[in-house]
Amino acid sequence: MNRTESLAPHATGGRRAFLLLAAVSLLLLSHASPAQQVTAETLLDRIQVEDLLTRYYYDLAQGKAHELSEYFTADALLDVDGTVARGHAEIKQLYERPEPAAAAAPVAPDRRGHMLLTNPIIEIHGNTATAHVIWTGVMNEGIGKLPQLYEQGREDTELVKQDGKWRIKRRYITADGRLPNRFDANYRQRENPLQNTAP
Repeated sequence: MNRTESLAPHATGGRRAFLLLAAVSLLLLSHASPAQQVTAETLLDRIQVEDLLTRYYYDLAQGKAHELSEYFTADALLDVDGTVARGHAEIKQLYERPEPAAAAAPVAPDRRGHMLLTNPIIEIHGNTATAHVIWTGVMNEGIGKLPQLYEQGREDTELVKQDGKWRIKRRYITADGRLPNRFDANYRQRENPLQNTAP
């Protein structure tokens, strides 16, 4: 038996494995949910939704609880790690920062936190939309010190367009990693609640 003959069974087996792998890949691709294609009609809406989400976190960093409530519809639901607020008044209250304790150490003047929004998946369906993003909290202690990641999680948001403006109807904020905080009592790990709940 020459070298070519001795390799033939292996070549045939390799070819079969390749064909099997290709068939499985095509089968999986045929059942995957395709990403929504961006069109001229949906592009402006996608930009407006992403801008709303970004500005929301800018206002959050500035401590503007009243402005935050205005991002929502009058009957909106906001769920932060299982702690639920409904409507503008409750949402505003949820975001109000408690007064610091008298004995609390003063915050360093150079300390500044930022919230990064990444991996946005935004789908537009006429006057409704959904948005999924990953958020990452970064704390900076000043020049000469490395930034530190202090929390990360996901946001799943349903939006509606009212009077030409996008507003949040349902928003689920779910932490995947963070230090203990006031939302711990109701916290449960979860997937995208928009896929499992009705309005």
